[in-house]
Amino acid sequence: MNYTSDQKKAIDCVLAIFETGKVPTAASYATCTILADGAGISYGKHQCTDKAGSLDLVVKAYIKKGGKHAKELEACLPLLATNASTKVPPKGPWGPEVTSLVNLLKTAGADPIMHEAQDEVFDANYFLPAVNHAKDVGLTTALGLLVIYDTCIHSGPGRVATHRAAFPEKSPKNGGDEKAWIKAYLNARRAWLAGNSNALVQKTVYRQDAILELIKVDNWDLKLPFSIRGVKIS
Repeated sequence: MNYTSDQKKAIDCVLAIFETGKVPTAASYATCTILADGAGISYGKHQCTDKAGSLDLVVKAYIKKGGKHAKELEACLPLLATNASTKVPPKGPWGPEVTSLVNLLKTAGADPIMHEAQDEVFDANYFLPAVNHAKDVGLTTALGLLVIYDTCIHSGPGRVATHRAAFPEKSPKNGGDEKAWIKAYLNARRAWLAGNSNALVQKTVYRQDAILELIKVDNWDLKLPFSIRGVKIS
């Protein structure tokens, strides 16, 4: 499918607002916290996590690129491999090893090479799979790509197939109406989130609700400027 640089920027901003409540900036690459949902460290512009393994991928990419703090982070790879940050209380105490790792990630986040590493890892492992899913379904709208990318970021690329199988609407590739298919997909994902056994996951139905608001104003092309969850993207 085709998308413009402005549309990719809009998609990226929407996901950042979902994850952090803010439009991303250079400082976003250094954000680091420990989540209360068991995912452990959540880091950077795209909020990669320890539990999902995306944090490990970003750190390895940064090391491979020869970032300023590559040697220090290389020493932390065994700690990341054990998902140690998923086993500490989110509000602390974290222990010296996890605390040191969090501080080091914040420092490395100021390095432009870390910015490159984060963007490249997420493009390769989440955005491009989303584009491929969109092509497979026959989607052509930027909003449709946003819907699929949100699933890939939030639940992993493999979850897309689960939702596709949960409703009977024909895909555009099979002669169906794209807008009707996207609405059916959003409703299926919303139901899956609302029925999740994790109470924190249940609360994330706001993501689907926010995208449905974009549909209400007919912004299928994600034309700038627009607001989502009260935050303006321009």
